[in-house]
This record gives sequence, C-alpha cells and structure tokens, in this order.
Amino acid sequence: MFHSRLARTALLVAIIGTFVLSAPVAPSAPVPKHLMPKDEPVCFPTRVGDRMVSELRGQEIVCVVTKVEKTDDGIAVTQEFEDKQGARTHDQTVVASAAGLKVVRYSDRDLDKSVWWLKLPHVDNNTWTDNLHGQETRTLGWEEIEVPAGKFKAIRVDRNDNPNGTAKTSYWYAPGLGCIKWSDGTASRVLTAFKPGN
Repeated sequence: MFHSRLARTALLVAIIGTFVLSAPVAPSAPVPKHLMPKDEPVCFPTRVGDRMVSELRGQEIVCVVTKVEKTDDGIAVTQEFEDKQGARTHDQTVVASAAGLKVVRYSDRDLDKSVWWLKLPHVDNNTWTDNLHGQETRTLGWEEIEVPAGKFKAIRVDRNDNPNGTAKTSYWYAPGLGCIKWSDGTASRVLTAFKPGN
C-alpha cells in the first residue's frame, strides 16, 4: 500500500511537472523606456589631434586636443586654443564620462570645483546649478543643428546668465565633437571645420 501511494504521488508530480513545463508562457512585457540603460555617445572630441575650427564675430577660433588620459571618473581631454598665427592662447581640460562633461581645468589652472557643462544620461528638463557662479543649467533635448561644418544631431543645454533668468546662453553638444554652437542672443559661435586626430 505504501508503494502504491508513493507511485501515485510520483506519477502526479510527473504529470503536474510536465503540464507546468509545457504550458504556454505569455511573452514578458517590455522594459519601460525610462528604466532602459542609456548608452549615449560621448559629446566631446576624445582623440589626440582632433582639431575644431569655430567662428565668433568674424574671428577664427582653433581648438586642438593635445592630451587624453583615463581617470577614475572618465576620460580627461585637454584642449589647447590657438590664435591666427598658431600660438597657444590657453587650455582647458574636460572630463568626459557616462555622467556627462565637466570642466576641471581652465587657462593653466585647476578649478577648485568642477563645472558641469552637460549631465548624462540625457533627460529633458534636467536642471543643475553651476558650481562656479551658481547659474542654473538645463538640458532641453536632441535637436538637428546646421552649422558651416555640416548638419548634426546635438543635445541642447540652456544656462541662465543672471539670477532672474532674463539672459541665457544656449549650447549644442554633438557626439564626438563637443559644443558645435553656442548663442547668447547677441553673438553665436559656430563650428566651421573639424579634422579628426589619430
């Protein structure tokens, strides 16, 4: 009797197991977009020799990547600016990472506090306060921007230039290029040429 009860239990477990394993499975629901990881491209030049030429008020601005180093929190990219004769005028170092773009050095001096130019992953209307002058900065979204160097998709960032918000500067950051345009309502700097480095 014990063996027949054990045999029936084993048979019942086998039948239930077969049913459960062969039952149709409903497809899983897609992961909501806001929970998906965002592998956004680095919106900055990251190769030694990358050369950007911009124009501001009829003057040419040349910026060349001279050094790229891995750091604990991203890639430190040093750029040097040149005048018309090719003489170096000043430098800046920007750390590019999955968290965004932050300036850590400007004009031959390390900054006491880094200044965020762009925060990632990109979220429309994400705001933060600038560490340098307390200015509010906000991301607005991807836009298609045409400059003399071409047409690019870029993330727009607006920064309030005064406490009451009546003056602002808009910046557009494109993958692999950095800021391809900025405009403050009275002047604009635009990318006119880009030559990739090694």
